[in-house]
Amino acid sequence: MRKKLAKLLIVALLLTCLPVGTANAAVDDKPLRVGLYYNTTTVVVSNLANVQGTGYAFGYYDADRNFIKLGETQESKISVMKTQNLYLTPGGIYVYEPEGAAGVVGCYHVHLPWTHPDFESAQAAAATVQDGFVAWIEGAYYVRMGSYTSRNAAQEAVNALGVEGATVGETSGYGYSAVATGTTRILFQFDANVAGEAGAFGVQPGLEENVRAITDFKGQQYHGGFRFERINGGDSTVVNMVGADDYVRGLLPYEMSASWPIEALKAQALAAKCYALGKKAGSGHSASYHFDLCTTTHCQVYRGVSRANENSNRAVDEVAGQYIYYNGKLATQTVYSSSHGGASEDAKNIWGTDHPYLKGVIDPYEADVAEIAGNYKWTKTHTPESLRERLYSVKKIVSQDIVNFTTKKSPTGNVISITLTDTAGKNYTLSRESVRNVLGTNSIRFDVTTSGGTADEPGYTIAERPGTVGDLTTQYAISGDGAVSAIPEGAYAITGDGVSKLEPSPGAPTGTGKNIVYTLTGTGWGHSVGMSQWGAYAMAKRGMSYIDILTFYYTGVTVE
Repeated sequence: MRKKLAKLLIVALLLTCLPVGTANAAVDDKPLRVGLYYNTTTVVVSNLANVQGTGYAFGYYDADRNFIKLGETQESKISVMKTQNLYLTPGGIYVYEPEGAAGVVGCYHVHLPWTHPDFESAQAAAATVQDGFVAWIEGAYYVRMGSYTSRNAAQEAVNALGVEGATVGETSGYGYSAVATGTTRILFQFDANVAGEAGAFGVQPGLEENVRAITDFKGQQYHGGFRFERINGGDSTVVNMVGADDYVRGLLPYEMSASWPIEALKAQALAAKCYALGKKAGSGHSASYHFDLCTTTHCQVYRGVSRANENSNRAVDEVAGQYIYYNGKLATQTVYSSSHGGASEDAKNIWGTDHPYLKGVIDPYEADVAEIAGNYKWTKTHTPESLRERLYSVKKIVSQDIVNFTTKKSPTGNVISITLTDTAGKNYTLSRESVRNVLGTNSIRFDVTTSGGTADEPGYTIAERPGTVGDLTTQYAISGDGAVSAIPEGAYAITGDGVSKLEPSPGAPTGTGKNIVYTLTGTGWGHSVGMSQWGAYAMAKRGMSYIDILTFYYTGVTVE
């Protein structure tokens, strides 16, 4: 018994001596929802064509983003359209106007009364009747026949058919038909008759399990599936349902040149992937349009895989399954910009929110690429009038012409606030992103020089004495009987030497600063937080790895 206890104690001691790794949170592997067309860009008809893979599965995406298959077709080109009368032109385009049409996809049909247990049995039944197709209506499979542009025409067809229980079939404002492109032949009809994502139609290209499908849609090529939603019964909001790695394949060549060093591309791939995964928690797009990310710089630039090449795909493959963590949690604010100009900045100084891994760092690497990085060195000029106009157009601040311009810099040398003083002596202090927005600069790393006028601090001074007081309109005097009143122009002050007049100091708001020109000379292009893409390029050129790059720009992170 003692020997057994001794062995157990030894095993326990050995286990306690083993190194303890950080337990990182599991990463959500559900598809990303990328909004391709929405709001003012919704579409009436979506033409999909197989580039890699064969055919399409029809169905919907459930609340967990799993694709639920309802049917399929072997057609290589399909058109997904809302259930509204659409006319086919001789050129193969679907339009609303019937004039000159070669055919029509009508929104009324003959609806046969029998339900079917599955797609296969419904498809077999549809094959036995003229112009028959499978319709999945509110959870059940039916067979419908033909397409008509009016209820009366469909009713006449029902009467002529003479089948007991047959009715005119139509769909709700959320219905869809999938048609063989360039024809009026309906392949499948879908209508859950529910608003929102629950009523959206899903199409998953490629029926082979071992082939990663690529689909051409509006001249771009995409991995993944597509979700079509008629928000408020209108035209289609189109969302690409795509895995994180395939999303990065369609992003990487647009956020960074696919010809860049592989280690820089790997750093970009991981930063973009983790940032995208963070958007699943909800964003401004999610509430209104039911997707996580758009395709522009508002989120990240995503155009599909048309521009992807062997180098960019290799970068994605080599970091597949890896993520960036901070204290065991997925780092989802892995932001980046083109260049910082010599130093990044704390996120709290740009956006007001502190993230422990988004700290400003002096960047010695960008100097390697200063002569080749786009928009790296820049100059911007402003006049008193232009600054007044910018204050109003960007911030809706009504001011006089600006006669003084001062900056406040962070420990890394970036401008984190500016104070502008107008001819009335009023100060306007702007911080964070307002600095770049109002000034219209490429970055927040710049110096200001003044020419053509005076930029001394405005105010009023006692004649021949140092120091100033502020604008007289903000100063008050107390009389002997305690009455308080504003100090008028031409006032005098009592000093130890007697009485002296308060006179405008050089640069005071007298309206004489209109000849001032402020020249801003800076470096960098972007918001200055997180990773510098050109810095990543420079580090990779020096032989540094993607982990070196990521851990330099994101303080305290690990890559696993």
